[in-house]
Amino acid sequence: MAKPKFQINLSDISQKPGVYMFMDAKGRVIYVGKAKNLRNRLSSYFNAGEKTIKTEKMLIHASSVKTIITENEVEAFLLEANLIKTEMPKYNILLKDSKGYPYVKLTHEEYPRLILTRNTQDENAVYFGPFVNVGDLKHIIEMLQSAFPLRTCSSFRLKEGKICLKYQIKKCSGPCENLISREDYMKTVQSIKNFFKGNVDEVKDMMNAQMKEYAKNLAFEEAGKIRDRIISLDKLFSKQSVTNISDERNIDVFYKHSISGVTGITQIFVRSGRMIGVSTHFFADTEDELLERFVMQFYSNTRQFPEFIALEGDGEEYNETLEEALSKMAGKKVHIRKRGIQGLINLAQKNAELQTEQYLLKVGERKDVSSRLAELIGVEKVSRVECVDISHLGGSFTVGVSVVAVNGEFAKQYYKKYRIKSAENDDFQSMSELFSRKGENIREGSDDEADLYIIDGGTGQLNSAVKAAENAGITAPFISISKSRSLRPLKHDFEDTIEQIHLLNRKNPVIMRKNDPLLHFIQRLRDESHRFAITYSRNLALKNISKSPLLNIAGMGEKRLKHLLTAIPDIHTRKELSVNIIRDYGKLPQELAEKVYEYIINEKNK
Repeated sequence: MAKPKFQINLSDISQKPGVYMFMDAKGRVIYVGKAKNLRNRLSSYFNAGEKTIKTEKMLIHASSVKTIITENEVEAFLLEANLIKTEMPKYNILLKDSKGYPYVKLTHEEYPRLILTRNTQDENAVYFGPFVNVGDLKHIIEMLQSAFPLRTCSSFRLKEGKICLKYQIKKCSGPCENLISREDYMKTVQSIKNFFKGNVDEVKDMMNAQMKEYAKNLAFEEAGKIRDRIISLDKLFSKQSVTNISDERNIDVFYKHSISGVTGITQIFVRSGRMIGVSTHFFADTEDELLERFVMQFYSNTRQFPEFIALEGDGEEYNETLEEALSKMAGKKVHIRKRGIQGLINLAQKNAELQTEQYLLKVGERKDVSSRLAELIGVEKVSRVECVDISHLGGSFTVGVSVVAVNGEFAKQYYKKYRIKSAENDDFQSMSELFSRKGENIREGSDDEADLYIIDGGTGQLNSAVKAAENAGITAPFISISKSRSLRPLKHDFEDTIEQIHLLNRKNPVIMRKNDPLLHFIQRLRDESHRFAITYSRNLALKNISKSPLLNIAGMGEKRLKHLLTAIPDIHTRKELSVNIIRDYGKLPQELAEKVYEYIINEKNK
């Protein structure tokens, strides 16, 4: 069994509660843990006992360990959650999407606004959620804007004192021109608060009356829209009889389960006695105290605490220290509820079984893709796949990226960005720099070598990438994907696609059917690398807008250019670019759009 490459004197380690951090050769934190007794906990890493695969891998890359003593176990809970959030250690289970749940935010302004957000860090605002189905939520916000016409404009626009189209279509009450008093405006704000506290019937009655009025006037299309919004409202705030909740309070349920060898945690969100969302997270690698760590990370990210939290875990007993830590984090008493929630636990169990079944089907599909990739390149196993891409804007702001999929599933925590410094508009030199830096990171242990690298392009690009990688000491297999020259329309799923897969030392490319799951996987990875690279290059350009070559065009100013690059980030590489697209999306005058188009075409023909 693996042991750390370094040794420590355990007698020097405190027996008090605290947090320990394993560091790599560059001093980066790669794992964070907490302990009731630091010496006892760390001793388990330095003995020859059995360890998980993840722990074994972490110990291979660890070069030192650091400890921080805390006053008690509660402080250790809080410090661990904070360090995981700030350091993003490679070998901790990280809840990358926990703060990605959408919330409805009521801003804290003189005239508050109602917006959809995933950032809940503004302590002065009021938040409603979290919600799982963002599509339904968007409809609800639109409906609320009609029922409770709050302003949607920016504070700058509000100060201009001019009403906009929203007022004309009765989706704003016009506070910018004092068409409503602040007192009446705040009554509307209170109505929204009441709505999210459970007074849904009041809004539904208003919508039903509006729908009947439209139908009466033969405006059936508009009546249908209102009907659809009522359906969305019912889906979002449907009263669940199976919850057996005797009050109208807010409860979050966390149910840890292990089904068919797959570990997961299912969450249920209840607000004002109404279930507003169910979500399940799965974990390829488990760790000690998974449920507690999950809960601490979740609230550390969202900072939105219900009155009650319910925990149910396979083999994990409730730890009262967690309640203390959450209460301290929230700044108020948070109760971990044990009674009166069996209906919710049963519901979580049913959802866990359903989601695990669907998850296993997807895993089966991903395993099939992985095995077919291995067969394609003639190796035993392909787990980690990377797609590398180079992007620039008119020869400037050259960047490189690598996006990663592990066992057929995108793994955004491993995505890498490279600001190319050695070359501008030289793809081979850029690729050489990217792989040189990637090779150095692999040797240092801050990155892992892929089982397969994918390049966008034909055999020329493939051979160049392989040469750049070999110079950097990387010998993993490569393939590339490109479009063929055939423009024959595809009418049937069984037809060959115009996409081609290129292999080293093979003259003819591999042609796959357009509905082939393996082709879809390669295409998705290629497209994701394009998106990631273009976004990075565009963001650099927007930060350094004054250096863009497009500013050399007469009539182009920084404000216009910023809007153009935001609307068409891939303007320098977009194949279907036209004067009309530049004019309409970039909101440019016809003459200026023609100049931009001519500049881009000349640039491509150089």
